[in-house]
Amino acid sequence: MNRSIFLFISFLALFQVAAFSPPRVENTSFAKGEFLKYRMHYGLVTAGYATVEVKKETETVSGHKCHHIVGKGTTNSTYDWIFKIRDTYETYIDEETLVPWKFVRDVQEGDFKSYTVTQFDQNLNNAYYVDEQHKVTTYKVPPNIQDVISCFYASRIYDQNKLKAGDKIPLTNFLDRKVFKLNAEFQKRETIVVEGIKYKALKMKLLIDESGMVTDKSQIHFWLSDDNNKIPLRIETELTIGSIKADLIEYKNLKNPFLAKI
Repeated sequence: MNRSIFLFISFLALFQVAAFSPPRVENTSFAKGEFLKYRMHYGLVTAGYATVEVKKETETVSGHKCHHIVGKGTTNSTYDWIFKIRDTYETYIDEETLVPWKFVRDVQEGDFKSYTVTQFDQNLNNAYYVDEQHKVTTYKVPPNIQDVISCFYASRIYDQNKLKAGDKIPLTNFLDRKVFKLNAEFQKRETIVVEGIKYKALKMKLLIDESGMVTDKSQIHFWLSDDNNKIPLRIETELTIGSIKADLIEYKNLKNPFLAKI
């Protein structure tokens, strides 16, 4: 083959790979070692606890250096006899682009148990879903796809000083063989009291678009600290009667001074 033609084809191949590569982002909001703990409650009743931690060690997945983030949810042992939950979610997100390359879901909810793994190819826009029988199924996904854990970290990279009411942050994710088109809509700045502590907060509403239809059947709001950390302070799911809340009760190793705390 003519050398010039070979070089031209090689250049095109490199260009095609680069065209699909996720963009680099500047992460000024979280760092390795960050630990957050939440109390899950319905009114005064504590149903359980949830933690999310950015592990201190860098993990390499598919040749990419990643943050390893582990989220865990457990019911209060007092209520295990009613409905026991022991859930663990793990995501491995690229340290430069903050998109996931691997997602692990290990859940025990009542009598239901499931362990699945999703490997993402962010360059080819593929999700390789490995079920409990180790069967691998390939799904096409949108560019820069997230999972249910990584999307909260992706929502923290935006400059809060530039947000205006109605602005939307895209958080499309893949879970249980389906793509969910999500947007976090910024609503307003307000002071919120969580576990007796006042915080300056950014109130967000999670918009879920399934099959082109936006549903508000179960409205989900969350509040991020109005500082450079932008950590979730509260997540609230509204029900027909009352609401279920996850409130921040413990934090460690934040990247920035916690200026939102009043």
